[in-house]
Amino acid sequence: MSGCTLQLTRNSALRTTLVDAASGHAKYQIDTPRRIARRMTRIKKLDSTEQYPIHLSDADSDSDDDVTVIGESESKKGMDDGEEEDEAMTEVPEASDDVARIYWNWFSSDKIVFQGKITTRSEFLPKCGKMKGSFVFTGPDGVQYRWAMGALGMNYPKLVTADEKKEVIAEFHRAHYITKRKKARIEVQLAGMGMLDYIVLTFVFAEEKRRERERRTRSGG
Repeated sequence: MSGCTLQLTRNSALRTTLVDAASGHAKYQIDTPRRIARRMTRIKKLDSTEQYPIHLSDADSDSDDDVTVIGESESKKGMDDGEEEDEAMTEVPEASDDVARIYWNWFSSDKIVFQGKITTRSEFLPKCGKMKGSFVFTGPDGVQYRWAMGALGMNYPKLVTADEKKEVIAEFHRAHYITKRKKARIEVQLAGMGMLDYIVLTFVFAEEKRRERERRTRSGG
């Protein structure tokens, strides 16, 4: 067993599908309805046993339309009936169960629903005082991990152990469009494979906060 690379189908932390680059199977779906107030992000784990692989190219555009996931058996059935494979695939209805939900609040701490528990962001993912914008959480193994945000414009966030070793568990690489086109992706090391749900949930929050910080800096706020 080794680590994995999860490609983002869209250059967004709030509205995207995470696809295993090796197998082409969609692993997680992240959706946030577009609204000004009472935003809620839902993270779903997708069942890949009957899933038609998605082969992403780095040349694919990051449009407002996310990919749709189709069951492989459903695709074959349509072709057996004499129908040509349609580019507009049928979405799998409720293909999995929720991993987590994030309720974003403007005037109070954001709420996180995870593993049947409701907590605040400050409880589950407190800020780390050592570095601006960094967040810490305790994994299922009882070990503390930290999303290190680094300087603006770099390939952060990077997930490391919150100790002196600072072992890299996962690292986000931003999309590149100029010198060499690359889709945004999360590279997860072997040590992180047993806690993917934790990594995805905390990544969504940390990366969205990083982007908010970057937007404020660009606007002079």
